[in-house]
Amino acid sequence: MSQLEKLSSNQVKLTIEVSKEVFNEAIVKVYPEVSKDTKLDGFRPGKIPMNIFITHFGYAPLYEEAVNEAINNSYIAAVREHNVNIVDYPKIDLDFSSVEHDKGFTYSATVFVMPDVELVKYTGIEFPVKSKRVTKKEVSAEIEKELKNHAENVLKEGPAELGDIVIIDFEGFVDGKTFEGGKAENYELELGSGSFIPGFEDQLLGMKEGAELDVNVTFPEKYTEELAGKDATFKVKVHEVKNKEVPALNEEFVKELEIENVNTVEEYQAHIEKKLKEEKEKVVEDDFMMNLFKNLTELNPIDVPAVMIDRYASELEDNYKKQAQQYNIPFEMFLQFQGLNEETFKERTRIQAENQIKIDLIIEAVQKKEDFKVSEKAIEVEFQTLADANKITVEKAKEHVSVEDVKYHLQRGLAIDFLKANNGKVKKAKSEKTKEEK
Repeated sequence: MSQLEKLSSNQVKLTIEVSKEVFNEAIVKVYPEVSKDTKLDGFRPGKIPMNIFITHFGYAPLYEEAVNEAINNSYIAAVREHNVNIVDYPKIDLDFSSVEHDKGFTYSATVFVMPDVELVKYTGIEFPVKSKRVTKKEVSAEIEKELKNHAENVLKEGPAELGDIVIIDFEGFVDGKTFEGGKAENYELELGSGSFIPGFEDQLLGMKEGAELDVNVTFPEKYTEELAGKDATFKVKVHEVKNKEVPALNEEFVKELEIENVNTVEEYQAHIEKKLKEEKEKVVEDDFMMNLFKNLTELNPIDVPAVMIDRYASELEDNYKKQAQQYNIPFEMFLQFQGLNEETFKERTRIQAENQIKIDLIIEAVQKKEDFKVSEKAIEVEFQTLADANKITVEKAKEHVSVEDVKYHLQRGLAIDFLKANNGKVKKAKSEKTKEEK
């Protein structure tokens, strides 16, 4: 017999009575294991009859294991009786002094459960949605970028200008002395790239092949300790000046790219437009889902038990550590690459875990409320898809995945499609598009 008391949206208390009959059965059940190492004159260990054992030692040595046995069975039965979806081990409260043979006992089990999800608002949520349309201007810009990527550096007789390449030797001095890393020969530098100390590239503008000059600069305050904020002079010799010769957009250029079924300028433009559309659709979809889930979790608050967050965060952390192993780098270095330390990583991972749990719970709640139906045909098609993806037969796929799991997966997909179709609002353009943009 058991009673359920709801303590919060994610915690319940089960009060469970164990009858004397159940407890006596538990005592009998645990006796062989408890008594196996007991020594008593005239008997081999493990062979002492129970009545003889009780005469010499009483029931007390059997209570701990018998109580555990009775609690395990009765707790599981109570969880099933009340249809409780537990997410952690229970905290058991029992007055052990009340336990004795031929009597029942009562205990309580406090446990975290799957939190309640009250769907306050899950349709008609308005938020800006980016356009998936690709403009002619974007296509032209992408083609221009590709042309520049295929540009060749050609020797130039005139003075160096922004965007030109200069081949230089340089040697730097601070307080009349050279310093580590301050010297190079035949260094290729693009003027305007900002890859050197501020002011260095500007002083090379107008220089021609063969020019020699002193370039005076000041190292930034945020630099190496030895050089930060110090004045420096670089002796520079210009060997060559080159400019970028961008190829023309014509059939010759298109054919050199060797893109399958793309031979003309028009076909290349269509190819670029298709590529940009696919990229934009992915970006827009990701942005839409991020906004959708952000709004859903804000409008439908859920009190997620800390134990669920901790467990999922631990799984995420293990996944990140596996990634680091795949890259064959220490985990600490893996975090540094992402601008994180252990503390900020754990904080970010817990936030990520909590958000994902909330999203999953909301999707599941929508599944139940909308009661999406999945046909037998859809289930069979999904099994065929699984079989094809894993290069096995449908029968083998059914051995590894249950029909209920496939049905749940399909219903989840229907719930996500439903949320996508019933939320979001296309953001109106601030002004009319020009003909060039269209």
